[in-house]
Amino acid sequence: MNTDPRRRDQPADHQDLAELLPAPGRPVLAQDRHRVLREHLMAHITHEHETTGEQAGATTTPPPSPARRRLVLVAAPLALAAVVGLGVVAVDSAHDGTSGSAAAGVAADRQKATRLLDRIALAAASRPAVTARDDQYIYTKSQGSAAELGVDFNSAEELAKHKGLFTPKPYNGAVQQEQWDSVDGKRDGLRKGVALADPSKKMTMGMEGAGYLTFRQLQALPTDPDALLKKLSGDAKGVKPARRTEVVVENLGAIVDDATLLPDLSAAIYHAMAELPGVRVVDHVKDAAGREGVGLTFKGAPKGYAWVFDPADLVYLGTTDAALMGVGVTDTTGEVPADAS
Repeated sequence: MNTDPRRRDQPADHQDLAELLPAPGRPVLAQDRHRVLREHLMAHITHEHETTGEQAGATTTPPPSPARRRLVLVAAPLALAAVVGLGVVAVDSAHDGTSGSAAAGVAADRQKATRLLDRIALAAASRPAVTARDDQYIYTKSQGSAAELGVDFNSAEELAKHKGLFTPKPYNGAVQQEQWDSVDGKRDGLRKGVALADPSKKMTMGMEGAGYLTFRQLQALPTDPDALLKKLSGDAKGVKPARRTEVVVENLGAIVDDATLLPDLSAAIYHAMAELPGVRVVDHVKDAAGREGVGLTFKGAPKGYAWVFDPADLVYLGTTDAALMGVGVTDTTGEVPADAS
């Protein structure tokens, strides 16, 4: 895996950061309306393109799958929510219903997790920089279930043959996915998928427009952990307290793969994680590719879910649901960087 990141030499201009995101919206909305508004605001974030993946209708550029959309739209609360303080995700033992020995156990788990995250952040920040031009692409290779990665082997032509009589059964096995995202979001990207158990099952899908935060926009995010948490705290007034940590974790997870190339942002992500309630270490956990490492899970996370890190060098391996197999920079779509395993 290429873990060479790019470090910004100059501090971000706060006015530029503000212009990356539209003005906050009203937080109290019905769930369906909330989703629609998120998609609308994401279109504003990627305003360089008039046509986003949500609007694309050509067979060569179908809309992103629901699973992929979940990963990219969790960044939408950046635009949707008013900036909130760390109090949004802070939990004290009195309000959390813990006391005595239970509270002591929670404190011990948190201390262990904080120490590990400090080491992970230090390792991430020390990695060398990588340069990426506007006309290049960020390459990522992932492994996990087809549903998790949004890989669908049913082509638009095949679906049209059935003329709505029935929907072919989706493939639910393990897949590998490769993706090329434009650095500045001004060029179309590409996704490829292949079934591990049956390499004859393949998917190739063009991606029109950005539809997610570009690499340049990630570079403009704050690298101070507290400021980053404020950006990623989401719609605090519209999310139940039990869901707030989950929303922040989802937002962090939406950017962590590409942030592997940005040492300052990557380190900020891990320091921000240490601020979340219920974070704890999980030993001897495996990522979705079967690689064993040390894991970190969170309050409210699904059973068995964790972020996984290499126990030797603390490189981010992915999650128990989707493993990150490679990341790097390429000149064209379809090209695999030599240093991305």
